[in-house]
Amino acid sequence: MPDSARKTEPAAEQENAAASKTGKKSLATLGIFGGVMIVEGLAIFFAMKLLGSDPDPTVGMMETLQTTTAPFEESKELEVAHVRVQNANGARTILYSVTITARVRRENEAMLQEFLENRKATLNDAISRIIRSTDEKHLAEPGLETLKRQVRFELSNLIGDDTVIEQILIPEFTPLPTGF
Repeated sequence: MPDSARKTEPAAEQENAAASKTGKKSLATLGIFGGVMIVEGLAIFFAMKLLGSDPDPTVGMMETLQTTTAPFEESKELEVAHVRVQNANGARTILYSVTITARVRRENEAMLQEFLENRKATLNDAISRIIRSTDEKHLAEPGLETLKRQVRFELSNLIGDDTVIEQILIPEFTPLPTGF
């Protein structure tokens, strides 16, 4: 038995020596790689310092302020429809309680008010159809931008003029899960 123990000792020593050489090689490789990364980062930093410029402090300043919305007196909000509609395009059927309001210019108010009174059922049907056919992901958007765009397009087609409606507002949009 002692001869076999002697034979295995040199083999074990050779394995340990090979493992330590492999460990030293991988450590050296990591050191070289890390050094190259540091040199590269420093080179990019100094190149940007030399070639770059300071930000212009007057970029955010404007000569005059520009308004992005019409003043209070120039526009009017009119309720277009209040509907309760089911949407089954998702995993579950959900009942939505929705109020649609349109913001219009004062000069178009009388014309749109008359249109809303004469076409109430048509408007409710059009808005219900839009909500029933809309994907669940569009009804889950924080600003409901897709739904607003679809409603504005449909209303503009019904009115026959796409300049009458300035903006579509949805002040109430309540999803009510059904079929527990």
